[in-house]
Amino acid sequence: MNTAFLQVVKDRQLAHELRQIADDFETIDFFQQYGSCCFAMSAMLTQLLTEKGYRARVQGCYAEIKQDNNIFYVGYKGYVQDKQKEGHAVCIVEEQYLIDFGLGALRKFHDKDFSHALACEISGFNTVLGDLDLDSGANISWRIDWISPMVELELQAQVVAVERILNDYYDFQKNRMAYLIKKLFVSKNDAPPDATLAIFKAMRENKMCDIELLELVE
Repeated sequence: MNTAFLQVVKDRQLAHELRQIADDFETIDFFQQYGSCCFAMSAMLTQLLTEKGYRARVQGCYAEIKQDNNIFYVGYKGYVQDKQKEGHAVCIVEEQYLIDFGLGALRKFHDKDFSHALACEISGFNTVLGDLDLDSGANISWRIDWISPMVELELQAQVVAVERILNDYYDFQKNRMAYLIKKLFVSKNDAPPDATLAIFKAMRENKMCDIELLELVE
C-alpha cells in the first residue's frame, strides 16, 4: 500500500505502527470491505493503537473536499450518500494526529482513485480538526462545527461487529504466512489445489515451521 500519507507523522514508531496496520488492512481487504464504514474503521484503529500504548480516541466530524468550484461532503447533514449514515468519524492519536481510514465513500461517490487513508496534524482551530492539500489539487478538511448525533449511536451499535472483525485481524496476525499462501494460490472463483489446502491446514495447526512450508511451496 502507498503509505506516503504517513509522512506527516513525525513520531517514527507511530508511523511504523500505522504503516503496518495500513498494509495489513490492505492485505486482508479491510479497506475494500469496510472502507466506507468510517465508524467501524476508526473504532478498530483506535483499539489497535490503544493496545500498543498510544492515547487514541474516536472523533466525530464531517469531511469537506474542495476542488475548483466544487465541494463534496462526507457525513454532513443533508448530504448522505446511498446506504451511508449521517456523520463521519476519524481516529485522533496522542491529541496530535488525525488518521482517517474510512474514506471509502469518497472512492465510491467522488473519486475512485482517492486514497484509502489520510493523516494530518491537528490544526488547533475550534471548528477545523485538520486539513490537507492533496496532489490532485483538492483540499480536504475535517470539521467539527457540526457533529451528527448518529456518530455515537453508530459506534455503540457496531461494538459487536467491530470485535468480530478485529478477531479476524488478530487471527491474520497469528497466521500471516498461511493467509498469504492461501491468497496467492486461491482466487475467488477457483477451488484451491489439494496441495495448497494441505499446506494451509498444516500451517494453521502449527505442525510445520515457516522454512519447511516455504520449501514445500517452492
